[in-house]
Amino acid sequence: MSDRAQSAVIGVAVLLAVTVVSVAALTVTVGSLVDRSADTAEARAAATSMNDALATDRSGPHERQFALHSGRLRTVDRTVRLLQGSEPVVEQSVGGLVYADSNYRVRAVAGATVSDTGGGGRLHTAPSISIRDRTLFVGLPRLGADAVAVGGKTTVTLRTNLTHTRQQFSGGGYALAVETRAPGVWERHFEALGATTTRRSFDDDGVASVVARFPSVRTVHVFVHDLRLEVGR
Repeated sequence: MSDRAQSAVIGVAVLLAVTVVSVAALTVTVGSLVDRSADTAEARAAATSMNDALATDRSGPHERQFALHSGRLRTVDRTVRLLQGSEPVVEQSVGGLVYADSNYRVRAVAGATVSDTGGGGRLHTAPSISIRDRTLFVGLPRLGADAVAVGGKTTVTLRTNLTHTRQQFSGGGYALAVETRAPGVWERHFEALGATTTRRSFDDDGVASVVARFPSVRTVHVFVHDLRLEVGR
């Protein structure tokens, strides 16, 4: 066989090898994108279900089905504090609901729903916190649920029986402290409202609070929405 013929055969073989490698790499990339898209869709669906189950724009009993795929749904202890200076004037054990799958996690705490599919936390639903005319309005869903953890492919019922109370405070030097395992998400949201943020541990449970200070605020309205959540199969 001539050198030219051998070179042609080698060239074809190299081209075929490169093509196979390229197709394999493309298959892996497309597969990863499809998996990530599926995870994002499942996380969004879980967040939507949580939002509906824990909605506070109603009163009385309500229930919502929540589908578990291969993940685990559990309640967690979380606390929100309204500070005047450095001392709490309100301390509410609001609790939280967390759904964790192998590839994503959704957290519902203090009116905010945060989803995380591995690329960092994202605020799916913002908390009910606003400022108008130097007045801070804070809506706090309080789960009031027993400690629960449910895993496996099943469907659970989230039952609530909602009532509302309101407190008003006047003065100055107010800050809101939210206990969370997604501090970056809360910091960005508070800073968008014009607050300055720090982190502080109020107890020894290993979960720090994001402390948002509102120097211009002179009046605070705190609306506590008591859900009395029950999680059942």
